[in-house]
Amino acid sequence: MQVIELRNYLLEAGRTGDFLRYFEEHFLFSQRDEGMHVLGQFAVVDQPDRFVWIRAFADMAARLRGLRGFYGGHFWQARRDVANAMMREHHDVHLLRPLGPVDAVTAGASLEDRGSEPPGVLPPEAGVVVLDFLRTAPGGLARLVDVFEQEMRPALIEGGHRVLAHFVAELTPNDYPRLPVIQDPALLVVLSAYPDQTHYVRLRADGRGTSAIERNGSAEATTLVLRPTARSLIRYREET
Repeated sequence: MQVIELRNYLLEAGRTGDFLRYFEEHFLFSQRDEGMHVLGQFAVVDQPDRFVWIRAFADMAARLRGLRGFYGGHFWQARRDVANAMMREHHDVHLLRPLGPVDAVTAGASLEDRGSEPPGVLPPEAGVVVLDFLRTAPGGLARLVDVFEQEMRPALIEGGHRVLAHFVAELTPNDYPRLPVIQDPALLVVLSAYPDQTHYVRLRADGRGTSAIERNGSAEATTLVLRPTARSLIRYREET
């Protein structure tokens, strides 16, 4: 999986639970049938009307085939009105490229592994997943990635953080303009997981990792804290 969409939706007030259930009942296996792989579904901590999900593709050609097949197909056409009625805005979408194997993000789990879980449930054992958006000055991304990989990621891991993956923008032109995307050449996205929000807050308070990047002036950091659903492949897992 070489292309990632990180999709952040604003839902109608009070409809997040309904949307989570509808999405997981209908749009996991149906997207995979078109070569699109839903890796994670999340509620957003302290933003009750937000829904974040992550979708992966083998490459840009597979993305184009999948989007055309799915959104032009009968399955979506029959359900889009219900889904769209629960959404206020769906254009906050980053097109990304992973800087490492995507299998590490899901620990090799498949939809079948989670398919028996109830749709739309946010179980505490799934932990919390954190997205850090690190934006640097124009032309500074290579240096930021090097600092992260050589200094910050080892510091995070040593401090007990579970760093799952990091991504930069996929800059190939978006050949499916029906779905606009953000392609930010100064952005590094870091994906981490924690057993619960208490652990996340405690570990971040020690000043290591992304906060150190922000302090030394290499980048500005913004963060989303997410709660995975029971069916989400991206979640906190105990190391084995």
